[in-house]
Amino acid sequence: MKSYRALAIKELFAQRVTSVLVLIAVILSTMMTTIVGQSLGVLTAMREQQAIALGGNRYATFLQMDADQLHALQQDERLSYVGASIYLGSMELTSSLNLGLTEYQGDNASIYPSSTNIKEGKLPQAPMELALPEDVLQYLGFDGNIGDTISLSLEKSLRHNIADSYSYTAEFVLTGILESNYLGYVSGTVTGVVGEGTAIQLLPQSHIYYNVDIRTADKSAFQSIVDDINGKLQIHELDTSYNMVYLNAMGISYTADSEDANDTGFSFMAVAGILVAFLILLAAGLVIYNILKISVSKRMKGYGTLRAIGGEKGQLYQIVVIEVILLCVIGIPVGMLLGSLSASGILAAATGLISPELFLVQNATELQALIAENSSLKVISLIISGAITLIFAMFAALPAARSAAKVSPIMAMSGTNLKIHRRKRRTRKIRNFEAYYARLNLKRNKGRTAITVLSLIMSITVFIALQGFTTILNAASALQESHLGDYQITNETVGFSADALRELQENESVQSVAAIQFSLYEQNEAGKPDGIDIGFALKPGETFQVIGLNDEYWDYFMGSELSADQLEELKSGNACVVRNPISVSYGEEPLEFTSIEAGSTICVAGADLAVLETLDGYEGYLGIGNGGFTNGVQVIVDDSIYEQLTGKNTYSEFLPTLNKDVDRETFDTFVEDFCKQTPGTTFLSYEETDQQLQESFAQIQMLAWGLILFVGLIGILNIINTVYTNIHTRVTEIGMQRAIGMSASSLYKTFLWEGAYYGITASVIGSILGYICTIFIEAATSDTIQLVAIPVVSILEATLLAVGACLLATAIPLRKISNMSIVDSIETIE
Repeated sequence: MKSYRALAIKELFAQRVTSVLVLIAVILSTMMTTIVGQSLGVLTAMREQQAIALGGNRYATFLQMDADQLHALQQDERLSYVGASIYLGSMELTSSLNLGLTEYQGDNASIYPSSTNIKEGKLPQAPMELALPEDVLQYLGFDGNIGDTISLSLEKSLRHNIADSYSYTAEFVLTGILESNYLGYVSGTVTGVVGEGTAIQLLPQSHIYYNVDIRTADKSAFQSIVDDINGKLQIHELDTSYNMVYLNAMGISYTADSEDANDTGFSFMAVAGILVAFLILLAAGLVIYNILKISVSKRMKGYGTLRAIGGEKGQLYQIVVIEVILLCVIGIPVGMLLGSLSASGILAAATGLISPELFLVQNATELQALIAENSSLKVISLIISGAITLIFAMFAALPAARSAAKVSPIMAMSGTNLKIHRRKRRTRKIRNFEAYYARLNLKRNKGRTAITVLSLIMSITVFIALQGFTTILNAASALQESHLGDYQITNETVGFSADALRELQENESVQSVAAIQFSLYEQNEAGKPDGIDIGFALKPGETFQVIGLNDEYWDYFMGSELSADQLEELKSGNACVVRNPISVSYGEEPLEFTSIEAGSTICVAGADLAVLETLDGYEGYLGIGNGGFTNGVQVIVDDSIYEQLTGKNTYSEFLPTLNKDVDRETFDTFVEDFCKQTPGTTFLSYEETDQQLQESFAQIQMLAWGLILFVGLIGILNIINTVYTNIHTRVTEIGMQRAIGMSASSLYKTFLWEGAYYGITASVIGSILGYICTIFIEAATSDTIQLVAIPVVSILEATLLAVGACLLATAIPLRKISNMSIVDSIETIE
């Protein structure tokens, strides 16, 4: 041997099993980091694609811009995209659903794929051409074909009442039928498309204004750019509409008058991503650390011999480092290659199971292009993956080598460096010897036990955390929670009686019914609300509204914001919640508006009501159907005192939530009959809306589960690898146990108990850590840290997998070792 460094290679071949196990750990760890790095790019791209389908490929929209403002925006170099459209007005389809027509300028229609997706025919190109969604044609009772004429009666109102509304009827040529887009059902408006030039022919010049969609070149400066534009062009704050779904998906910071705005200055989404990535890397590194620690500790006698013949500490370090580097040189490239191929396989399998339309693209070619663009190998990510594996391997080997180098050569060569401390034990009956002996074995080498359990804990934690991480990838989560109930049943004329509410509540398909009562009072010539007495004065142009909510509606509306005592005060008829009017301006001068503060007392119809909370702006606005809002003071009370204040006892709207797995067709029949009982009643089902939102998340969920299952598989392999190493390094110990008379059956039971203890202990701690991680991950969707539902299913899955893997990893090597000769077992070097 020309150099002591050659001993590293000889050691690798001499201890083949340990070398193979370490090599497998290096490959699996590199595979895990490579797969995660490659797949997250695709998941991020899919989340952005989902957000585009839901709200358009835009960051914000400036509403009701004139030609000069549009020109100024088009000349602004800070904007990477500026697209304009003209709103031609709307018509009522039902009391809860309106049709709005839009003329897109240039290529602006392309940024709204869900609203302009053609099912039959083509998008309109010339003036007076029209494309309508399939469901709208059904509402209109149109039974014609492409090329036929269709007549629509529309009305266009301008914001801030700068001009009177304009009503007209026009004949259009139907050139295309659009795919039904049920997302508009939540806001109450579905969109039809007309050809460019239609607005000039139909609208007076006083009503031609533009909605301008923008994207900024600098994402980090988005809000400052918008604020600067609002100031320079004198755009009212209410005329800036943020595409919050897309902004959240892109991670762009913004501030808006909405509870969904991410203006906290602290990104829980980023924290959740970093947390999951850290857990994955730590779990991968601990496996390597565990195996190398056991391997190096087992060779302390050899290190002592090297020290005795003149080996220096630095030389021992070099031998260990060279061994690790040689294994990493082989394992890291193999892990990168297998990780890349595995990630591609996951993506191909996931995308091949469902239709490309669910991925929000038109065909399989577009889908593959989108995936290829975001899943191509990134050199930096590969370098980081390999570097992390190498660093963890170094950290794993060096501490053990250092402890071996510091041990006295005499003690190391003698084969023991432990001091035995006998403690007085209480005499007690051993009910299960194998379980008792397994616990003694775990306590005998607490360091090895702790490292093994820690490796299992991290794998379990990662499995649970990854399942929680998929929830924050859903860009549609906010929209799914934006409507209450599964149906909207409305009557704005005579209303519903309390008996009708009970009938709906008693239906076996209904879980709960949120009900709202609504009364609106205009000002009379004296400036007071006509029909009700109030103890304060309204400002000019404001209305007064009294709203009654039942218990189910209060739980949804402010259930988490009001204390139990406040809710009790509401139900007793002594308190209310007030929403103040929205401030408006006349020219550049803001007009005065009524402002009621929380903690004050107001008088309504002779009743004194304590104001528990006040809401401002659009926040907490309550109305009937989806017909928009009427500005004014809203006094929101419990339905038990609504009749006392208004003299009315009817409800205007019911929002029933159905039990799971009910027959929707049967309930639809019931609702139709229910509506016929009260003239003027209409209903709207959110079934198609919820289905479309769920489908928009299907592709992300499919890819994420592919990643979770594969990372889980790698975690199981790492568990097997760790436990196998732990068993295999104790061949001599097993031989001694058999030599003193332990039967093969008892030997099996002892080590199976050890495996079970490993798995159970790790499962308990891992489940707790996984739940804590889930809390932080869920905070990414609400920007607040709070207790969430315990992921019981994920915990049970992780526990069963961990315990099962431990038992399997214990049984397989133990079978081979137990079949060895006792003499061979005792004399075995490895």
